[in-house]
Amino acid sequence: MSITVPDVAKRWKNALRKQWPQIRWSVRTAPRGYFEVVTRWHDGPTRAMVTELGQQWAESNPDAAGPWMHPAALRRDYSPAGYTTVIDAIIRDIPDMPIPRTPDGGLDIRAARAVTRAGPVRVAGRWYGRDHVYDLVAIVELVAAHHDYTTMSEL
Repeated sequence: MSITVPDVAKRWKNALRKQWPQIRWSVRTAPRGYFEVVTRWHDGPTRAMVTELGQQWAESNPDAAGPWMHPAALRRDYSPAGYTTVIDAIIRDIPDMPIPRTPDGGLDIRAARAVTRAGPVRVAGRWYGRDHVYDLVAIVELVAAHHDYTTMSEL
């Protein structure tokens, strides 16, 4: 029996909700065709965790398996609170790094794109990035990408 990609998207979203019920998920078929499923969420699990669940889910749902899930179609965004946690950890470990912030404590992305720093950077005992220049948005996202909502508090 053949399954449509929009049906795959619905099943995938249900699997995500079951695994991480406290996270708000957006799962849509790609706007230029029905051959890809785009998954978005704020904070929550890392992309690696979602990829792993996707692989397990595809194995247990062979009728839904296919080339629908690509790493580029997984988009983790960060709330102001998520950015604040990461920024606080970076400033604690690298006090001379000037990270521009919004009034609510989040990352001022426009201003942060204009500031660069050579990597790698060490935050919370771990190295992030490689030996080249990053803008501050990239640095914040490098650190945030390795932490889910439960480990962000450990930063």
